Amino acid sequence: MDKRALRKELFSRIRALPVETRETASAKIREWLADDAEFQAAETVFAYLALPGEPNLAPLVGLFPRKRWAFSRITGEDRLAFHQMGKVEEALASPYGIFEPVPKRHTLLNAAAADLVLVPGVGFDPETRARLGRGKGHYDRFLAETPARFVGVAFSTQIEALVAEPHDVPMHRLLTEVGWI
Repeated sequence: MDKRALRKELFSRIRALPVETRETASAKIREWLADDAEFQAAETVFAYLALPGEPNLAPLVGLFPRKRWAFSRITGEDRLAFHQMGKVEEALASPYGIFEPVPKRHTLLNAAAADLVLVPGVGFDPETRARLGRGKGHYDRFLAETPARFVGVAFSTQIEALVAEPHDVPMHRLLTEVGWI
């Protein structure tokens, strides 16, 4: 199966999950993270603001206010940048409808500042920990420059055998509502 067809299949699986199931699964993922030693030890966490169909991690910010949180934004150069933001409510919708930090209001952090990066994806391979993204390469380019640890975050329906390509950056660990992989 090619990447385009696999993305279509995985998006179909995600859409098939009832909203309540996604909310319950997101809560379980947050519980797994909150109990994880690596997450607890991380002082600076780079995360994402969930798109429809992605696990929602935003409530962790209120549960762990002493952590330095940074959230992703797509730059004008079509790159991924992370800005420090202590309150998720401060994010604004981009022209694409994606909620992001506001560059004039939220400090840009260097990739080396991250201790842990929580990474969304369309699919993840349980053996190789390869990630299938949305096809623009934003995360692969960013992760290649980051010395932090990467946790791929997804619903269990998104776990699928993938063929990794040379530019794909594997995750160190994967997490779904069922637990750590």
